[in-house]
Amino acid sequence: MKDLSWIDHPAMENIDPRKLAILVDLANEAEGKPLDQSLPFIMNANTKLRAQNLSFSPEENELLIQVLSKDMSPQDKMKLDMMKKFINKR
Repeated sequence: MKDLSWIDHPAMENIDPRKLAILVDLANEAEGKPLDQSLPFIMNANTKLRAQNLSFSPEENELLIQVLSKDMSPQDKMKLDMMKKFINKR
């Protein structure tokens, strides 16, 4: 069974149900997969959000990263951290 305990996180308390549905789908699709296999799911989730004129808050983004990276290898976590730093510089 999928670990959905992150739904109880305070950042999810007032989340739009449409965003929550996209997050749950993303977490289920990407669970246990390395970063390179998760990227298409992340891009798809972003496309779904934009189609509904939605975006994640910084808190929701941070939680999303925590959820997606919990089973990643140390190498993938380093890659993800570098990507975050690059994106934050933009």
